[in-house]
Amino acid sequence: MPATQPAREVLIRRVTADNLAVEMLTIRSHLPYFPYITIHADYPVDNAAARHGRLAKARVDELHVLQLDITLCDHHGRLPATAIAGPGGAAVAVEMAWQVGFSDFDMSQSAVDVLRAAGVDLEHLRARGVPAAVFGQALRVFDIVSAANLGRLTWVAFGGLYDFGFLLKMLDGGRPLPETAEGFASRLRAHLGVVYDAKYVAARLPMDGVELRGGLVRVARVLGAPAAAVEEPRQAGEKSLVASQVFTRMTGLFFAYHDVAVHAGKIDGLQ
Repeated sequence: MPATQPAREVLIRRVTADNLAVEMLTIRSHLPYFPYITIHADYPVDNAAARHGRLAKARVDELHVLQLDITLCDHHGRLPATAIAGPGGAAVAVEMAWQVGFSDFDMSQSAVDVLRAAGVDLEHLRARGVPAAVFGQALRVFDIVSAANLGRLTWVAFGGLYDFGFLLKMLDGGRPLPETAEGFASRLRAHLGVVYDAKYVAARLPMDGVELRGGLVRVARVLGAPAAAVEEPRQAGEKSLVASQVFTRMTGLFFAYHDVAVHAGKIDGLQ
């Protein structure tokens, strides 16, 4: 496998209630050129997330999401860029991703301690975050999730049972998730169209002598994803960036003569 490349500088744009409309408009403006959307959700749990579909449903129904990242890229893994002031005041271009902070969360003290250790500013989220239902509405109002985009955009997560679960919950205004795996997949198709779980795909790649099962960081390092050089713990923005690179490298390395679409709609923990 290729050696891990140096991590690129990526600007994580923080989305709050104050700048939600501006950032959603910016995201929408980039979609025609960067049609792959990778998401990762941070949520308050005290232990490892359950991977079984029914247990995951119960947790998503009960819990509130803390942060959700949106990373856009094109078929080659390039991210949208923006200009910022560099050394000496000269403008330099840096790639960017988005991290949405939510305000309507509740958690135990142990979960608070874990998230604070990872650098999450909980007080800022509570004061300036976006209500989850408002964000779900904004995805539709700004035509990021729309009937017109069902065949144009590709949504990606790594181990996406919770990531897609929380996104569906927001899009449905907090309504409980479907009771069955079939219902979950059907609702994903109805809202998002084309969906991939990079963890599901990685575990099924034919690689002699190389094991691609496991967590995000391990798979990223085996594949040589640039952002894998970033050490844990990571917040949502950094995790979705790694997941985006994992999916792009897998499709580039292993699907030149094999259509990745055979794995569309299949979520780790459900299939």
